[in-house]
Amino acid sequence: MTPSNLSDVFSEAGTVTSVEVVYDRVTDRSRGFAFVTLASADEAWAAIRMFDGSVTTGGRTVKVNFPEVPRGGEREVMGPRLREARRGFVDSPHKLYAGNLSWVVSSDALRAAFAGCAGLLSAKVVYERDTARSRGYGFVSFASAEDAQSALSAMDGVELEGRPLRLNVAMNNGSARAGGGSSGELEAAGTPTAPP
Repeated sequence: MTPSNLSDVFSEAGTVTSVEVVYDRVTDRSRGFAFVTLASADEAWAAIRMFDGSVTTGGRTVKVNFPEVPRGGEREVMGPRLREARRGFVDSPHKLYAGNLSWVVSSDALRAAFAGCAGLLSAKVVYERDTARSRGYGFVSFASAEDAQSALSAMDGVELEGRPLRLNVAMNNGSARAGGGSSGELEAAGTPTAPP
């Protein structure tokens, strides 16, 4: 498929902002995958729901997911995104610690998961400085303590990218207070449960 073909197909899910087909440097043939960027995370999720597992006219099963950063390229690829995520986070004394996150969950995906919760201000996933890999946890901020508590009640244990969210009320020092979530577990900041 050409970039134009892919753009036409993925436009069913939303506004396509770019398409990059990956080619072999030696043979100049497609390596069988591409990166399609949509205008928003919601549109990207729609594309995943619409196309992941579908079968092409050539009989190949299509895998559509958020990209994983190639080993060794984390800093180069993720560095600008991490700086932007830090700048874009709206802090609040009313926030939740979100643990047990899959390595593929981004700050935008975490925010999208809480989009239906009242008083949502912001969300961020915490990354390792040296490797720019997710540490498996993040924070979600709210306008009031009541909004945070309501979100905790509604979202604790809800599955996100195949893993149940483990939520607790975050303390101002970046740790979590036990007893907030229905799981009854405490995951201190920096010690998330490792994904499978």
